Amino acid sequence: MAARLDSFGLAELAAKPEDAFRLAGLAMAEGIRVAGYRGDYYRYRMGDAEAVIRTMNDPETGQEELLGMDTHAASACIWDCQVVKVVTPEDADPMSCRVLVRCGEGDARAVVDLVCPEVLPAIEAGDRLRLGMAAFPLRVSYDQGESSGVVEAQQDTVLLQGVVKDAKVGETFLGMEPLTKFLSVTVSTQMGDVELCHPMELVAEAQKDNVRPGAVVSAYCVLSGDAAVGAYAGGLLFGEGADLRALARFFQRGGVERLRPLLRKDCAAVFLENRQEGLENAMALLELVRRDLGEAGFTHCAPGTVTTPGSRGRRLLLLGDGKGNFAFLCRVEVDSLGRVRELSITNDPGCEFELAEWEE
Repeated sequence: MAARLDSFGLAELAAKPEDAFRLAGLAMAEGIRVAGYRGDYYRYRMGDAEAVIRTMNDPETGQEELLGMDTHAASACIWDCQVVKVVTPEDADPMSCRVLVRCGEGDARAVVDLVCPEVLPAIEAGDRLRLGMAAFPLRVSYDQGESSGVVEAQQDTVLLQGVVKDAKVGETFLGMEPLTKFLSVTVSTQMGDVELCHPMELVAEAQKDNVRPGAVVSAYCVLSGDAAVGAYAGGLLFGEGADLRALARFFQRGGVERLRPLLRKDCAAVFLENRQEGLENAMALLELVRRDLGEAGFTHCAPGTVTTPGSRGRRLLLLGDGKGNFAFLCRVEVDSLGRVRELSITNDPGCEFELAEWEE
């Protein structure tokens, strides 16, 4: 959602619809593919700037659809934050996400447009996120004095103030061809460091000498947080914990197509005595089970750990009514890559378990 090519002086690359399609096509042909649950992203580096293309397969035709573009920056700024609330606009595409986050125990909150959010199995209130951070100012001021450290969330923007740690000239390229230069300023805020990217023209003439370490910067900006960092840099991860978390999101919010990457083509799904083999049959059964559980009021999911001797330590997903009553247990068997070979949903009274925490 944070498509701010103008922050790098690159607005002309998408000035017209045909220009934007040309850039997207280039990114998809020459960029790095980052696999997500519902679709794929294509990252295309242009020097110190980056275009990220959002795509999704049409379930009816199988064709890859172009949904939109995000921008990000070459940034070493990392936030370890917690989701306060998911605030994605209703008209956003399935490959986009906007969150209100906090860092630490302070009162500061920030609205962040996520880049590559679909690499994560779920994003819900209370989740811990690790994000690569960049900011694209709409207005900015550089002054001398003391910083109040304000970080205040607006509807889709943030008012922030911090201290300049480093200021340098960023450069953009298309292939080997130099394009533009822009200011890349590392700012220390009470929520963590963030890379502020904008044209020099955004700075008032009288303030240009203040663009240096130690200055106080105040900005009204759009924040961009890259979810595809660390272990997720190459895309989504499979494994018992991640697979169960993605399944929990499905049972709570629907979207069976999102399960396709984590299920093997020869997988089996079992609900009580009903066993279905093959990917399409398994997905159809899971969708039916989700609807039936929803109608029965079993829409709450919680992680658990088996305590029964012989299976102690195995993870499972508990399905219940949110009042401490769990009616069904969901367990998965995964292959060496972490993809689901078999999934079973039972009400086995002989299985003993305890509540657990989601893996971060």
